[in-house]
Amino acid sequence: MRDISHTKNHRFYPEIDRLCFLSKNLYNYANYLVRQSWIFEKTNLSYYYLQKTLSTQSDYQAMPAKVSQQILMIIERN
Repeated sequence: MRDISHTKNHRFYPEIDRLCFLSKNLYNYANYLVRQSWIFEKTNLSYYYLQKTLSTQSDYQAMPAKVSQQILMIIERN
């Protein structure tokens, strides 16, 4: 397996940087929704609710669906 260096002059760096930025934004936004729901309503938001709610969000749509879904699954697991 080939190791991809994470230096700024690597040819894949711009795409890796973009995807990391999008995934961070989606994770943080979903985490915010979960926390607000817990703080104010004392309820846990399910993966299915998050997926339905965030599927129209720009960061969700900018990544492949399976990647966005995995991020939301991580939120539910955490």
